[in-house]
Amino acid sequence: MGGLQYVYFEVAQEEYVKCLDVEALDDSDLHESEKTELSYKATGHAVKAIVFSALCVEASINNYAGIHLGDSYCENHLYSMDVISKWVVIPKLVCGKSIDKSGPAFGALKRLIKARNKLVHNKSQEFDPTSISDLGQYLEKRDKTFKDDFESSLRALYLMCMEMDFLLGQMHNPIRTLDKEFNPCLDMPKQVKPLFDECKNIVLKNHS
Repeated sequence: MGGLQYVYFEVAQEEYVKCLDVEALDDSDLHESEKTELSYKATGHAVKAIVFSALCVEASINNYAGIHLGDSYCENHLYSMDVISKWVVIPKLVCGKSIDKSGPAFGALKRLIKARNKLVHNKSQEFDPTSISDLGQYLEKRDKTFKDDFESSLRALYLMCMEMDFLLGQMHNPIRTLDKEFNPCLDMPKQVKPLFDECKNIVLKNHS
């Protein structure tokens, strides 16, 4: 009882969609202050998408472990492990199957956790006012990395969901199944449909 992975999933997806919606707005007639405000809004939605995607994958594997291996065993031996190790070890303990560490889902999971850690453990850096050009290059690189991390956040959730369908089965998927035939009530926002289809093709190709 009390697992919040489904809530985290919905929040991550909703924030991802909100960020896309803000980015799609036409700001050509806006003042600079208004453009800045929109940029802050988009950043806020992106941060939430990344953090809640990571919360979802961690809560999901913790819940899966507790159900199948017992809370006492997990508290003593598993919950202190890092998230990525949990996804490698726990399915193996439960049913003898391990996620493909060379596959796209695992690679996306590692990137997601790295992106979350950068946000959660955010640190300031020294700025040399005599190196304006270097600062510009640094900020440009940082912004691109953040955008890539955002775009990869929901991709990681989708890939992990689809990978777990193959590995553990739809009934036992630790996160949730995104198979509409199995879950007719599944409602995918139109803004993420291209990403969903891309992830589906990646996983199907990987298992063909």
